[in-house]
Amino acid sequence: MRTHTCGELGARHVGQFVELCGWAQSIRVLSDTLVFVQLRDAYGSVQLLVERSRVDEFAEQKRLLETLTTDALIGVRGKVVKRPADMAKGDSQAREIELLVDNVQVLNRAMPLPFNPHVKANLPGEDVRLAHRHIDLRRSELQTNIRTRSKAAMAIRQFMDDNGFVDIETPVLFKSTPEGAREFLVPTRIGPGECYALPQSPQQFKQMLMAAGFDRYFQIARCFRDEDLRADRQPEFTQVDIEMSFVSKGDIQDVLERLIQHIWRQVMKVDIKAPFRRMSFAEATSKYGSDKPDTRFGLEIAQVPQIISDPNTVAEVLVIPDGARIFTSKELAPLTNLIRLSQANSESKLTSMHKINDEGATGVSKATLLARSIETKTTLADFLKSVSARSGDLLFVSERSQHITPANTTLGRLRTSVAKMLQDKGVLDIPATKFDFLWIEDFPLFTRQTDEANGRLLATHHPFTAPVKEDLPLLHSNPAKVRGQHYDLVLNGVELGGGSIRVHDQQTQEYIFKEILQLSPQVRDSFGHLVTALGQGCPPHGGIALGLDRLVAILTGSASLRDVIAFPKAASGRDLFMHAPAHATLEQLAEYGIKMAKAPPEN
Repeated sequence: MRTHTCGELGARHVGQFVELCGWAQSIRVLSDTLVFVQLRDAYGSVQLLVERSRVDEFAEQKRLLETLTTDALIGVRGKVVKRPADMAKGDSQAREIELLVDNVQVLNRAMPLPFNPHVKANLPGEDVRLAHRHIDLRRSELQTNIRTRSKAAMAIRQFMDDNGFVDIETPVLFKSTPEGAREFLVPTRIGPGECYALPQSPQQFKQMLMAAGFDRYFQIARCFRDEDLRADRQPEFTQVDIEMSFVSKGDIQDVLERLIQHIWRQVMKVDIKAPFRRMSFAEATSKYGSDKPDTRFGLEIAQVPQIISDPNTVAEVLVIPDGARIFTSKELAPLTNLIRLSQANSESKLTSMHKINDEGATGVSKATLLARSIETKTTLADFLKSVSARSGDLLFVSERSQHITPANTTLGRLRTSVAKMLQDKGVLDIPATKFDFLWIEDFPLFTRQTDEANGRLLATHHPFTAPVKEDLPLLHSNPAKVRGQHYDLVLNGVELGGGSIRVHDQQTQEYIFKEILQLSPQVRDSFGHLVTALGQGCPPHGGIALGLDRLVAILTGSASLRDVIAFPKAASGRDLFMHAPAHATLEQLAEYGIKMAKAPPEN
């Protein structure tokens, strides 16, 4: 039906007769003898000139064009001509040419659309666009995003194949596993009360593949978690899953760095320098207040142990140069709410904000750490000097537990928020094209369930992560001090993925399950197949998983993962386009032995 696409036409095609198909837009009848039409397809757009002198039955075709609505599909045939010099504007090569049409055919009419996807200023809210996703996907931004995702996936497969990895699919119907996120259950008629579960990741399967002798595995895997949603979460998501045998942490990181370089080179035409910077979890949380820090800018947090005596408490400050002058009290008000919410989440015990002036500091009430330390340990002037705070600066002082349980501290959240505020005012320049990759390492293998020193120990990431070899003796004497062989890949404050060297020794895995995590016999039995495999010649192994959705969001500069997924779920977790989930009939439920505890609402 077509000889070319709109996007490929350029000056080299002048004089040629071509056939095009696409969506009609911006139909302008300039006179009784001339009609302009903007024709768009998936690859670009081109201007059509429909002139009486060139089109048979022009009057009839003119009337036909006048009745078309936005995004009606037409097919045209005509001659490519060069546009007048004063009209050939823009970066696209199609701007240099136009098509003198000699025949127009309507392929399919379009009813009035619920919204025009090509007028950005008039786009409706996201829920409306998700309910008409096929129309929303016509937007050039989303077209670019989905095609970029395809290019990234192809680049990944090419690299993994070139490096000897085997693409192996693992089951989507799995079983429920404890000690993880909430899962989606899938009822089955196999047995009463029996359910499959959709996998949160292929973690156990890929470790089984290592035991089976597939020493280089990868998969672009679909994963599922029944979690509360936000901009960077979806109930079903895609990850690049990798596992390798007979490797060290450095071997896996080298493969990932070369993979990232390949993706950026193929998709972005950008060369990324490697090796990436390494940073310990302790340094990341103390300097940046986060285990996924954005290191493109400074504003580092400083520890001030001199103003506190409790060994289980950390005192720290964040200084914003000229912050008291840059921001008004109204602009700072949201930070007060951020502090309150962060404290409620146990990210700090008490955090206070102070404006520094020539007389000292504002907000030094008796309840603040700053006031208490001034009374007993130092003068205000000496303290401000020690943290390099000057008149006009904004100062945050915080005390938190030494035992970090959340991924962020209060000062870490403030650092990120203030940086965004400084960007908005044009004071801080963070180039969007700067890609600052780094590895976060030496995480604690176990984390306290609460921020108390004697809280129950939980696996920081998952219970299969191996301890750092030097810390193995501590596994029996002081497990809270053991570091894990885990590593997160972070880019510009976003966690792209994480992985670890796994426990491959049966006795060590059993000890972690039983003695440290204190899992019940029933829970330990659910991992029996894994523990058995570890005792049957399982090689040393490790791996990593990258979030493909998040990776593409960074490549495309998208603020939400929903903008890089063809058919995402809304913030409510529902598919507004396909109307899922939907109520099952009572007959369907009965087949699975399920009875509704509460009747569904009537439609």
